[in-house]
Amino acid sequence: MDVQELTGLLPAPGPSARSYLVGRFTVVELLGEIDLVSAEAAQVHTDAATSSPGARVIIDLRPATFIDCSALRLLCRTRRRALDRGGSVDLVCTRPWHLCILRTAGLDGYFPGRATVSDVACRGC
Repeated sequence: MDVQELTGLLPAPGPSARSYLVGRFTVVELLGEIDLVSAEAAQVHTDAATSSPGARVIIDLRPATFIDCSALRLLCRTRRRALDRGGSVDLVCTRPWHLCILRTAGLDGYFPGRATVSDVACRGC
């Protein structure tokens, strides 16, 4: 599939998430407060991003102002779906509170936070 075909598969932007392509990566930005209600809407984006075998996904938490256990469940589900299909998930996360939540939940080893989407995309070059 070329970029044009992949772009057509991305969900429309919503209040809790938007998706776009950077090189071979699908970036899913989580927006605003990611809680029980909004995580469900964001899952449309993460499911689309992980639907293809070998998908390389970057989840960008920088625009998220609040995350709770629903966001952690979404991250874990996304990672599991990607790995089951031979893909990968990287996380862009710079907010100290979000990093603390990941560390406290024991997920920081699975989701080492990178500072920018470019940091992840350049590693995959």
